[in-house]
Amino acid sequence: MNLKFLSIQFRFKKVIVWVVTIMCMALTASLGHWQWSRAKQKWALEESVQAMQALPALSQQAFLALADPLEALHRHVKLKGTWMPEETLFLDNRPLNAQAGFWVVTPLKVSAHERVLVQRGWIPRNTKDRTQMPPFETPEGEEEIDVRVSEGPSKMFDLGESGREDPKSIEEARSLNIRQNVELHAFAKERGLTLIGNVIQIGSNSQGLRRDWPVPASTAYKNVGYSVQWFAMSLMMAALFMWYQIILPKRNAKRHPFSNS
Repeated sequence: MNLKFLSIQFRFKKVIVWVVTIMCMALTASLGHWQWSRAKQKWALEESVQAMQALPALSQQAFLALADPLEALHRHVKLKGTWMPEETLFLDNRPLNAQAGFWVVTPLKVSAHERVLVQRGWIPRNTKDRTQMPPFETPEGEEEIDVRVSEGPSKMFDLGESGREDPKSIEEARSLNIRQNVELHAFAKERGLTLIGNVIQIGSNSQGLRRDWPVPASTAYKNVGYSVQWFAMSLMMAALFMWYQIILPKRNAKRHPFSNS
């Protein structure tokens, strides 16, 4: 009876090892596949961005005539207008080369009633007091800038600190110029503006602002690395399972054929 019980227990443990190994292999393989798909998405995005940027720049008139600015997503546009420095926002937690900083976002008045939200550039954060901004220029009068059409600044996780997106009042919102995120329609409603779209200012660094904008494909190598790690882990588990559960027991059985009798 004891031998039969031990045999059942041994087989049960073996089944558990099989199930756990298969589940872990499936999990790591699926994670590897997901990371690889993320890399492919970034490569495809970069190809589409390059294709749109290769087209001739849109004129301001053509851009304003679009029913939806996202029809020209990533395309270059030449805009002329006047800045609204009193509406400038500083988007926090936007590092550049491992240095903490802000993205400077300012509406540009392009017609009597229309404004475009421009992601102008990057400035470093004061490590002692983040409310102390380094000097940068916002020219007065009309200025012509080169931009590319954007979906808007990327979203960051918001802890709901001083830069929360849903202020209790318009007055409070106007005082919160440092934020985690900005959403075009919510910001337009908050400030009473007609914002028709998001753009990113391109070109060389100027006015105290840096314009080394992130490139999607530049981070694809990280996803490839993660993918290789997950697939390697899955293969390692398969190899260990084969060795300890199949090959090694067979070797031991051949060396000691009567050990289990």
